[in-house]
Amino acid sequence: MYIDSVISFDNIEVNIAGIEKRRIIGNIKFDDFSYRLIFTYAEDIDVDRNIAGLILTMPVINFTYFSRKITLNFPVSDNDIELIKNFMKINAHEVFINKIINRRYDYIKPEFIPSEEDINSANADGVTELVCPEKYNSENQWNTFRDRVAIMSSGGKESLLAFGIFNEINRPENNYSFYFEESGSHWLTAKTAYDYYKENFKNAMKVWSNTDRFYHEMLKHIKIVNLEKIDILSDDYPIQVFIFPVYIFLLLPLLKKYSIGNIIMGDEFDDPREMTDYKGLKYYYGIFDQTYDFNNMLSIYFRNKGINAEVYSIVYPVTGYLEEKILMERYRYLFLRQRSCHSCHEKNGTIYPCGKCSKCLGILLFIEASGGKPQDILYSDNDIKLLKNRISKARLRLDPDERIYAESRIGLYSGNSENVEHVAGLHIMPYENFLMSIMPDNFREPIKKIFSEYACGTYELKDGQWKAVQK
Repeated sequence: MYIDSVISFDNIEVNIAGIEKRRIIGNIKFDDFSYRLIFTYAEDIDVDRNIAGLILTMPVINFTYFSRKITLNFPVSDNDIELIKNFMKINAHEVFINKIINRRYDYIKPEFIPSEEDINSANADGVTELVCPEKYNSENQWNTFRDRVAIMSSGGKESLLAFGIFNEINRPENNYSFYFEESGSHWLTAKTAYDYYKENFKNAMKVWSNTDRFYHEMLKHIKIVNLEKIDILSDDYPIQVFIFPVYIFLLLPLLKKYSIGNIIMGDEFDDPREMTDYKGLKYYYGIFDQTYDFNNMLSIYFRNKGINAEVYSIVYPVTGYLEEKILMERYRYLFLRQRSCHSCHEKNGTIYPCGKCSKCLGILLFIEASGGKPQDILYSDNDIKLLKNRISKARLRLDPDERIYAESRIGLYSGNSENVEHVAGLHIMPYENFLMSIMPDNFREPIKKIFSEYACGTYELKDGQWKAVQK
C-alpha cells in the first residue's frame, strides 16, 4: 500500500523535559534521533504536565502521517485523545492531498507521487497509532470573562483589523494581543506591529520558540522530501499544515492567568464554492486551522475540558479586499504597521516588505483597488510600477471572484466581471442562521455596524450564486 512506502518513523515520542516559571521544554524522540523543543514566555506562567504536554504535541502533529506510532508520555484525558485523533486524521488528509498530490512546489521526490490507484481513503487516513500510557479523568473548570479577548496577532491585516475593532468597541484593558516569535526570520513580519503594541497598549503577550528549527530538522528525516528544495524561497511549507494549533495551545497558560474567554482568529472569508472534496476525499486546501470547522472543534473541546473560552473569527464574513479597505481607512494607526510579507527584510532598523511574494502582491492589489497608497506601508515605487506585470504571472491565493473584482478596479481584468460585487459585501455563510450568528451576542451588533459602514450589502448563497439579501 502507498502509505507503507512513505512511512519514515516507527515511533515519535513526546516527552516533557522540564516545566519552569517561563519555559516549557520537550524532548521529541523519533527513532534514533531527538530534538529539544523549547517554548519561552515573556512572563511567569503556571502550567501542569497535561497542558505542557499538549503544547509540545501540537507541532508534532504536522509529521504524524509519516509515523507508525506517536506516543504521548504525559497525562491525557479521553477528551484530549479524541481531539488529537481528529487532528491526526485531518492532518493526514491535508498532507496526502494538499502537500503530496496537489503540491504547489517540487518538495516531494517524484518517485513518491501516488498513482491514481493510490488515491483512496486508506492512504489518505494513514496508519498512525496514538499511544497514551498515562491517563487522567479530572478536568478542572477555568473561570473566564466573556468580555476579555485574546487576538492571535501576526502583523497581517486580519489581526490588525480585529485588534482595531476590539480597541474601538471593547474596554482596552480587556483586549490582549498574542504574538508567537519563532527563532527564524518569520518574526520580522510581526515585529513592527508587536513593537508598536508593546509601546502603546497594555496587554501585548509573546512566546518565543524554536519550532521552525524543529520543523526543519524533521523534514530532513522524511524520506519523500526533496532536501534540495526545502530551502527555496516560497509562500508555502513543504509538509506543515497544522500551524495555528501550536499558537492556540501556547496561549492556554496566559488564557488561564488572565481569565480570557475569547480567542480571536484571523480567518477571513473563503468562498465555500471553492472548497470541494478531492475525488470523494474531504480536505481543507491546507487551511483547516483557518476554518469554522477548526474553531468549532476547539470551542467544543475547550468546553468539555472545562476551559470556558470560545474560538472564532470576526473577519470571516468579509473578503481580504474589504478588510484592507477598512483597516486603511478606519484604523490607519494600525495599517501603517502592517507587514504582510513572506520575506521581510530589515534596513537601518526599519522592516520592509519584499514587494514580490504572493502575500505582497495580494496586499498591493487590495490597496490599489481601494484607492490607497502602498508607499504608506513602505512598498517601493518600483514594486508598485511592476505590480500589474507581476500579478499577471503570479499564483495568488485568492478566491477567483475576489481576484477578478480587485483586478477589475485597477484595469487589469477585462473579462466578464458580473456577479462578483459580493466581494465588497458581507456574507451569510452556509453554517449560519443569520449574518454573523456565530459571534457572541455581546460583540455581534457593534462589529456588524462597523462592517456595514463599508460593505455594499449582505449576500447569501442561492443556487450556487451569491445573491443580495433584501432588507
